[in-house]
This record gives sequence, structure tokens and C-alpha cells, in this order.
Amino acid sequence: MVHRESVHSEDRDILLICEPVSLDCDSNVDLAAKGEPLSVVPDLEQYRNPFEPDLHWELRRKFLEQHRNKLAEDELVSLSQAFVNVEVWGAVYCEEMMARVALLGGTLAEEFRNRKRQMTQRITVPASQAAVDWVHQVSEGQRRAERRLQAAEMLNPVFPVTTVADVFRNFVLVEDNLEDSKLHYEALNGGGFVYDVRATADPKQFEATITASGLRLSRVVGTVRKAKQRCREEVLRLVRQKCYKIRTNPNRCWYSCNVERLPSEQNVDCDGNPFASRWQAPPKPFQSKDQLKEDNVGYRMLKKLGWGGGPLGKHKIGIVDPIEVQAKRGRRGLGLPQPTPAPAILSLSEASNFPLALNYHQPTPVLDLGTIPFQIDVNFYKDLIRNFKARQIGYDLIFSPEFTDLERTLLFKLASEQNVAAGTVSYDYEHYQFMLPRHRVPPHELLVKILVEKHPIYCSLYTVEPPEAGEDGRERHNKVLELCSR
Repeated sequence: MVHRESVHSEDRDILLICEPVSLDCDSNVDLAAKGEPLSVVPDLEQYRNPFEPDLHWELRRKFLEQHRNKLAEDELVSLSQAFVNVEVWGAVYCEEMMARVALLGGTLAEEFRNRKRQMTQRITVPASQAAVDWVHQVSEGQRRAERRLQAAEMLNPVFPVTTVADVFRNFVLVEDNLEDSKLHYEALNGGGFVYDVRATADPKQFEATITASGLRLSRVVGTVRKAKQRCREEVLRLVRQKCYKIRTNPNRCWYSCNVERLPSEQNVDCDGNPFASRWQAPPKPFQSKDQLKEDNVGYRMLKKLGWGGGPLGKHKIGIVDPIEVQAKRGRRGLGLPQPTPAPAILSLSEASNFPLALNYHQPTPVLDLGTIPFQIDVNFYKDLIRNFKARQIGYDLIFSPEFTDLERTLLFKLASEQNVAAGTVSYDYEHYQFMLPRHRVPPHELLVKILVEKHPIYCSLYTVEPPEAGEDGRERHNKVLELCSR
């Protein structure tokens, strides 16, 4: 006999049609008294209703599979339907039924609720707009992409520049530095900032003006020095009020690093190959006029230590001849320092590429890195620098201070081979860290990444401040926020 039962939901009443079920909360029931268990049924698809959605049937199927060996068929099918009604539609039964459903579907209900939270949030649109989108087969995802594209267009610079408002739209004040921001503006090829000082009828007074793309932004009359200073201050005040401002978040910790020193299992050369493989060829024959004789005391001592002749060292790459005594030249005493050559003079470009850790007062000898064994994973750092360049990472790579001077020199060599800028930083002038500076993004691209795309890395690195004055700037910013929030 079919039983009809009306249950109450939060916003509407639902009429459920189900078989009468027992309200016994004990799951260990006598299956023989209530029919065969569901485990004897090979296919559960026969219990699916013709118009049941996939999501509802997936939840009910898990309920059936979890309790198919515990409950009788009629009871389990009815309980599964009640469970779906409670979780999906928010139906409410009597206290005994709700307790039974909660007991049997505890874990499944928690998984379904977590999954529901991660689903795409419901978006409410006007009925007329929904009808138009349905007729033209336009999804909400396409609408959202169009809105983001429209917001990005509102942040991009405009060409040609015809009004002062266009100048303020194209100008972005970076780090509150007018000179650097002026260079970014000129890179847009929309004109440049021009400082002009002209004499007036009064020989003690001069007229200072600043123009951008041929449009005058400021004009001050006074002495040469004061006129230029006040004119610059006036332009800086205007761009602070009417332009976007980007600041770097002061979250740099000089004691931190994001690249650790990765040691290798064996010594490798500067190319990442095993170091011993370079010396597998037979060593050079021992040919020296200062060869030790067999009756020499030093020769007998080395023989007892395991020396078999030839170069010293584990890899047979050490010295061959005995240490020669250098003859003393000059009349200086033994305790006095010897004269050193004059310091080498490097050009600005050479000095910028020179490691700070190796910048001594005397010329640094040129090292042949191919003859030095390294105990770091060279291949890993080669791939790291290559990927850093290819992906245009938006944050600095700070290497651990545990790297030695020679290892930092090798990192400079690897970076120069990939044509990647590199530098050295120090927090106490004693511990130096190798650094790969982040990819510099133009200001207008930063605005799009932070305000429109909400890129997590750039949002953590920079702070964007909207224009404070000017109707055009404020309205444009509010429109961008509105388009990105819908």
C-alpha cells in the first residue's frame, strides 16, 4: 500500500510518495523478518526514478551501497529517498525518522555538504536577461568573461592623448616616485613629460612648466630653483589625487629564503656531470727533474701512506712535483707585507655583474670552474633558472646563505648562460645571498592582475590605491569594481 506524506521545507511544501518504513533506530535488525537484503540485487539502477537528476541519484546510490547488507530492500529504498529529501530539499520528518536518517547517512551527509559548498555559487540575474541569454545560448561564464574584459579595457591606457584626463588615466604613480613613473608613462609611446624653464620680463623671475603629451600640467613663476621645485611638487600632488597608485608591500624578510641549498650525492662539475668522469683517462706520466728517489725519506713515508706514484689526491689530480721554495727577492724583511698590484678598474657594466661576495680590494683571479668539484645539484638549479625565466615569476627567488662563495659564482654563471638578471643581497654585510629579481610587470598590467584577475601573488606583493579626486577617476574605479564583483 502506497503511503502519501506531506513534509515541510524551508520555503515550500513538498509532497513525498514513499513506502511505509519502520522507525526503529537500531540498524542491527532482523532481515529475515523484513525481507531479503539488497545485496542480492546485482544492479541498483532499477531503483532510479525516471526524472531523478544525476546529483540526487549519485547521493542516493551511495546510501544504498553503504547499507545494502544491513537493511531489507523495501526499508532501505524508502530510507534512501527520505535521506535525499532531507539533504537536497531540506525536508523535515518526525523526530524518530530524522534521527534514523541522521544515524545512517552521517558521513555521506557531511561529504555532500562539503561538496555543495565548493560548487559554483548561485547567481541571480533578471528574468529578461536570462531569457535573452537562453535564446542566444549565452552562458553565465561567458557573461562574466565579457564583464572582466570590459573592466580590463577601462584600466588600459587610451590613445591618442587629447585631454588632461587622458594623461591622468595613462599615468600610474609607482612607489610615490615621480621620476620612475614618468619613465613608465613615456614607454607607452603616448608622449613624454617635459620640464621647461623660461625667463620672464623680470630678470629675477623664471617660469617653470611641466607638460605631458603636449598638455600643460603645472606652471609656477619664481626663482629657477624654487620654480622647478614647486612645479614638480604641484604635479606630484595632482597625480596623487587623480591617478592610480601602486605600492610594494613591505613584507621582505632578509633572514628568509625560498630556495634552499640542495646537496648532491657525489661531486659534480659546473655542467652537472659527475666530477670523477672527467679524470678517468690515465694520468700523465710522472716526468719531473725533481722526482723523488726511492731512497728519499719523504718517498718512503708516502709509500707507507698508500701513495703509488704520480699525482696526489683521490682522483689523481693533485700536484706532481714537490713543493718548490720560492727565492726571496727584494730587501724587505720577512714580517713586512709584500707590495701588491694596483686594484683593477672595472667599468660600470662589469661592476654590476660582479658578485659582491667576491669584490675584494685586489683583482680577483679568474677561476676555471670546470676544474672545481661542487657538492650541489647543479642540474636542479639550471632547470630552476630556466623555468624562472620562462614562467616570468612575479616574486624574487632568494637563495639560502648556506651557499659558499664558489657556489654563488657558479649560480651567476648559470644565470648568465640563460640571460637572466641576478644579484647578491646581504642583511648584515657578512652573509650574502644570491637573488634572481622578479619579472617586472608594467603598471597597467599590474592594475588588471590585481583589480580584475585578483592574482594571489601580485595581490600579496602590491597594494593599489584608487584615485582620490576627479569624477572620471572615481567613477571609472567604481565601475571596475562593480563589473568584477558580479
